[in-house]
Amino acid sequence: MTGSPDTFLFAFGTSSAAIITAIIVMTFVMEDLATAGAAMLAAAGTISPHAAALSLFVGIFLGDLSLYALGAYARKHPSTLKRIGEDRLSRGQDWLRQRYVSALIAARCLPGMRLPTFTASGFLSMPFGTFFAVMLAAGIAWTAVIFTLVYSFGIAISEALGPWRWIAAAALIVLVLAGPRLARALISSRNRLQ
Repeated sequence: MTGSPDTFLFAFGTSSAAIITAIIVMTFVMEDLATAGAAMLAAAGTISPHAAALSLFVGIFLGDLSLYALGAYARKHPSTLKRIGEDRLSRGQDWLRQRYVSALIAARCLPGMRLPTFTASGFLSMPFGTFFAVMLAAGIAWTAVIFTLVYSFGIAISEALGPWRWIAAAALIVLVLAGPRLARALISSRNRLQ
């Protein structure tokens, strides 16, 4: 499997326990790539789909909790609070409090929004119980939907493309990662032409 997109998932070895550990660790580095790689490995029969999906959920949930904790830790530094100011801090808390659950759900689904939203939740001392419950539910739903889609795609690709499936998986990952940027660039260039 050297050179294929799943190589990172064999970083700790090829046993199921090693792959599960690698999936969990990889969610901290690049969640979308870990999801695609784990689903493709499950589709190829390298690891059971249940173990792959559960590993993804555990890694994603731990990552979400870590971002909240990072924000809470940053709040303890007086220099950070001084730079932001009490007025801006209060306005940020009010804004987020009014739409907290919907902001958390949106951040789970929108690329690039998890880090600022989840870290701000900890920094602004938003209720941890709410954060925990929403992230638990959203994490389960998100992992189930995305994993199932990629897993189903992986089975179809595996059967249709054989060894070329890794190229198709890499193209899918590039499309998922670059798609929003390409769409913004196209819209921007279209707006300039008008």
